[in-house]
Amino acid sequence: MSLLLNLPEIDPKLAGMVETDPKKLRDWLIGLPTANVVEAGRMVYDALASCNRTKIDPDDRVKLLDLYKTTLELLNGGFENIYIVPGLPLKEQARQASQLARSLWLELADGYKRAIVDKLEKRSLFSSNKQIPLLIQTTLLIYYRVLKLCSRVYTGLPDGVWQEAHQLFRHAAEAKLLEEPEDITIAQQYKRLLMLALADPQRYAPAELDKVIELTDNYANLIHFQGVTELASTAGFFLVRLDRDEGPFYVGARNGDDYNGLAVLIDTIELGKKLHRALAALEQKIPQANDRAKAMMWLELLRRVSRQWTIAPKRLFNRIRTDAEIEICLGLNASAACTGAMPIDPSIDEDAPSTEPPSTRWRVLNESPGGYAVQTRLAPHEGVRAGEIVALRPPFSNEWLVASIRWLQQGEQSQIEMGLQIMTARAQGVLLKVAMPNTGNGGYQPALLMPEVPALKQPAQIATARGMYAPLRELSVLTPDGEVTLRATRLVEQQMGYDLFQYQPS
Repeated sequence: MSLLLNLPEIDPKLAGMVETDPKKLRDWLIGLPTANVVEAGRMVYDALASCNRTKIDPDDRVKLLDLYKTTLELLNGGFENIYIVPGLPLKEQARQASQLARSLWLELADGYKRAIVDKLEKRSLFSSNKQIPLLIQTTLLIYYRVLKLCSRVYTGLPDGVWQEAHQLFRHAAEAKLLEEPEDITIAQQYKRLLMLALADPQRYAPAELDKVIELTDNYANLIHFQGVTELASTAGFFLVRLDRDEGPFYVGARNGDDYNGLAVLIDTIELGKKLHRALAALEQKIPQANDRAKAMMWLELLRRVSRQWTIAPKRLFNRIRTDAEIEICLGLNASAACTGAMPIDPSIDEDAPSTEPPSTRWRVLNESPGGYAVQTRLAPHEGVRAGEIVALRPPFSNEWLVASIRWLQQGEQSQIEMGLQIMTARAQGVLLKVAMPNTGNGGYQPALLMPEVPALKQPAQIATARGMYAPLRELSVLTPDGEVTLRATRLVEQQMGYDLFQYQPS
């Protein structure tokens, strides 16, 4: 197939401004003000953009691009220190740093794409195409970096990236280059790109995303490609439309005969078996783990990623588009304060002034009985975090619901969207601590009691600060009606912002 890649137009006026001597370019790059990573990045971007718009022999271009690539790898850590933060929206400096870093990687990808196209068009006795597999693999690696960057700041991939990645994969497949080069093949790099997208990275907090990327790198080689006509069942299969600017998605009930050969299936059955064995081994090790809380967090994260990669989560209710506003309080502490009368903390001065938890107004994009998709430009900087609990008050209601942030997305000008899954409509704010008589076991912490919901077969649960759960742990709980002792029985969910578990009276 002929490659129809998007490339910047050649501008002859830039020829005299571009450094084409690799030694001189190396010296210039070494002399960049790397202590100011943003300033250095802007200088590199200007030089790289000019290089990509100048006619250069493809072999010489690759030598220059490799030098730029090494420099971007050195600057990458500095950029991440600025834009990787716990929550959204990003502050202006972090937002600009993330956009500059993304533009640099995309510009570098444009350079390698131009080298690929020029080499394929040259095809002479004096030009070898042995570099083509490495150039394709390098371009896919850059797109993988862009996807990781976008995942860390909760934005979507730029338009055109999936279309270009699919084209490069198709070309490599038809040219029988998928298993080249030897270290990380084109097929392996393309699989990493697909698998990270299937993990739905906007669901995870920053520390969790690091682990998801590690799992992607380690396990992506276990997935397999096959034709859509070979689909026997939908369990463990995902579809990639090679003619669309979109990522992979769950097959579901779609008919595989409608894609005219421009699609491929991802078979994750072997991956699912490997993850199942890893989960079983980890469950056996937890009782002897030195850091039980950390091991439990790792186990819960592995379960969540496994569900994304094997059987896509099924939506229980259809979303209904709407136009309304709701009030939201962010975080477990604020949610506990919103949900009715809070008990008095005996460790705090009763005469201390009480304050209402801060809230913001969000516009509802769509809703269902199970949750909401909402949007705002008014969220406090870095105050919205994946895996946190929120309290929300629907229009024309005085009652607060409790929900979990299931996904985040950041748009331009600090616009934030998030998906909320309702946990309960009848939560009670309480205070609790570990019940350890005769020891200084710390003060009380806010928590949320969630009563049983027989209609949904949902037992009574409690949401606490992360790390509070341990099997059979006794908790002293202060409620508006007095103190009770509860025993933790079964972990339901563990997120970066909370532990949710079942309990019974002790």
